[in-house]
Amino acid sequence: MPPEIRYFLHDGDTDAIQVRLTLSPEHHGLVVPDDYEAPPWARLEHCQCSHCPLDPARHRDCPIARNLAYTLPHQDLGESFREIDLRVEDSQREYRTHTTVQRALSSLFGLVCALSDCPHTRFLRPMALFHLPVSTETETLARTVGFYLLGRYLATRSGEERTLDLDDLNRAYRDLGELNRCFVQRFRQGGSDGPINAMILLHVLSQDVNWELKDQLDALANLFTAATGDSGGRMQ
Repeated sequence: MPPEIRYFLHDGDTDAIQVRLTLSPEHHGLVVPDDYEAPPWARLEHCQCSHCPLDPARHRDCPIARNLAYTLPHQDLGESFREIDLRVEDSQREYRTHTTVQRALSSLFGLVCALSDCPHTRFLRPMALFHLPVSTETETLARTVGFYLLGRYLATRSGEERTLDLDDLNRAYRDLGELNRCFVQRFRQGGSDGPINAMILLHVLSQDVNWELKDQLDALANLFTAATGDSGGRMQ
């Protein structure tokens, strides 16, 4: 069986909304049937991101929009601040938390983005395979930087020359923030405000990670100082 990640959103009064994400064992991306006909709002030219490098002549649909449309075909999900119980399952474990529609969808949308073949989100693919639902800003920062530096270390083992600076990560998060900002426009056509606010939350998170990266890393450095007893170490 292909690996799956399952989201269950339940408010106690209605049947739970179930979302199943099937991952390809080969390329680890989201599996969507080739014959799936995406809705018009998923076309690449519909609110195409300002920095999108894809050519509409070769790509009819936006990779992320197509996957979101297939994964969650109905947008009428109720008010974004409605409280729900969220359960997320994969092949190894289960996560449960009490949260809101917008936070649950933001977590789901972020995962779908990372599993989509978009040039601006491919760098998140390895982290998506170790998904942590509804993670905090600090958890997201630690995981993002950790996977980024691990990737650079593994590249040096193959003979590539890589530095340990975070310039490329900063650029990637700037591009990600612009993608999230542009994507809000795709959801303006109605249903509920949950998807709109979910993308806004992703946009805010990407901006926070980008703007406050050094300050947040300095704060995390204290954890390593305490662990090693080195009072002078600071992460650059």
